[in-house]
Amino acid sequence: MRDPRIEGVLRFYDRLLDEDLEDARAVGWRSSQTQQRNFNALAQIFAGETLPFSVYDVGCGLAGLHAFLKESYPLAGYAGCDIHPGMIERARRRRPAATIEERNILQNPPPEYDYVVASGTFSHLDISEQAWSEYIREMMRAMFAIARRGMAIVFLSTLAEIQEPGDYHQDPADILRFAQAELSPLAEIRHAFSPWTFAIFVYRSSPAAMNGAG
Repeated sequence: MRDPRIEGVLRFYDRLLDEDLEDARAVGWRSSQTQQRNFNALAQIFAGETLPFSVYDVGCGLAGLHAFLKESYPLAGYAGCDIHPGMIERARRRRPAATIEERNILQNPPPEYDYVVASGTFSHLDISEQAWSEYIREMMRAMFAIARRGMAIVFLSTLAEIQEPGDYHQDPADILRFAQAELSPLAEIRHAFSPWTFAIFVYRSSPAAMNGAG
């Protein structure tokens, strides 16, 4: 049974697919530069890895992160999931080497991965802010449950000077309090890479310990 809270998101991506865009705008980013900047921000969570590791991309869209990792982090093994069948079909055609699943992780969680990430997955708002906030927190619990080492998510920020109608901007302080109270005290916000977006990292153990420095 499909979660009614995601119906608006599915309609939003229906419209993007109908426009038949080929660059990052096809998944809602304003430019390819914005998408790459946010991929670089996500990747900070595993930048110190020196051995092969696995990454699971929640709300992978057209699996642009797969291409980014292949070029910049060749030690990373990639798999991704999305809830939109049309996105999945197009992603599989464009990236046949990538593992791309149609999956709602709340109803059907995958096996564990070292890192679980999401970039822009929660940026579109089509229901009440309270309902979407509750949905995001459910998703974060589900994502962290399958993360062996850590989780990273890029959100639009409430500190952004410009906030477009239909976009969801998350309060960095609120989401950090939630993560530290319910997921792990080992959490941090990184907002310095952009005035419009931020990344939250949540770890199983300290990053220094994971990378052999503590």
